[in-house]
Amino acid sequence: MTTHTITITIPKALWKNDNGSHGNWYAHNRLMQQLKRLGWAAAVNWRSQHDQLAFDHCRLDVYVRYPPRGRARADPSNADNVGKPIIDGFTKAGLWPDDNWHHVEGPFYRMSPNTAPPGQHILEFHITPTERTTQ
Repeated sequence: MTTHTITITIPKALWKNDNGSHGNWYAHNRLMQQLKRLGWAAAVNWRSQHDQLAFDHCRLDVYVRYPPRGRARADPSNADNVGKPIIDGFTKAGLWPDDNWHHVEGPFYRMSPNTAPPGQHILEFHITPTERTTQ
């Protein structure tokens, strides 16, 4: 099976991990909406370059590229706070019918062997089409 990749660079101002407080709920919601729009735009662009390809069922692996400082102690699963709204944007763009378990296995967060430039994080969404399992 072919694996497709959508890569999104997250500037420092938009990066929030799952550790600690997220501050004011209004600011947090605004951030989540920005990330969702970022995911939507990336998916619309990707689909326009790939003949409007969409997935009925797939596996989603997310490789997290951290900047050099802090990488040694990084936990890729904490990137879900940023990854989830981006995935919601993918859904809104029609990349799959829904991001529930009927259509998307995962997301599975992993450490990328590559680093991001200082002040940025990069999420690589690896999408592998799969057959739907019956459950």
